[in-house]
Amino acid sequence: MYRWAVSKIIRFVYSRTFAGDDRIMMRASAPDVAFTFPGQSSFAATLVGREALSEWLARFRTFEPTFDVGDVVVSGPPWNMRAAVRFRDAIGKDYENEGVEWLTFRWGKVQSLEVFLDTERVTAFDQRLISARA
Repeated sequence: MYRWAVSKIIRFVYSRTFAGDDRIMMRASAPDVAFTFPGQSSFAATLVGREALSEWLARFRTFEPTFDVGDVVVSGPPWNMRAAVRFRDAIGKDYENEGVEWLTFRWGKVQSLEVFLDTERVTAFDQRLISARA
């Protein structure tokens, strides 16, 4: 029951965040939350802190992505909980990807969030953005 409830909360937080309201995500994150997005694109980042995460999310949302949460797997006690969130995202017809986000929690606060996805698709999308601006 506990894992089911946490899964529902995670789904709700993601839905609000990608609808443009990241206040719940920020309140659910530790002040020194660590965020890692891999690769060499302009989206790649290793950030620390709520403000940095909020700024990254705001930039990503400017592209009006669809972000669909699939499976959410929760493990561990509240003081050392982990969750894997399987997702699919798309930006128009120009970009589609899928991956997993790995979250660690301490007493209900997100301590870290790591994104695992096909970075070559992100880099190709980034290159198309750069070409379109030129």
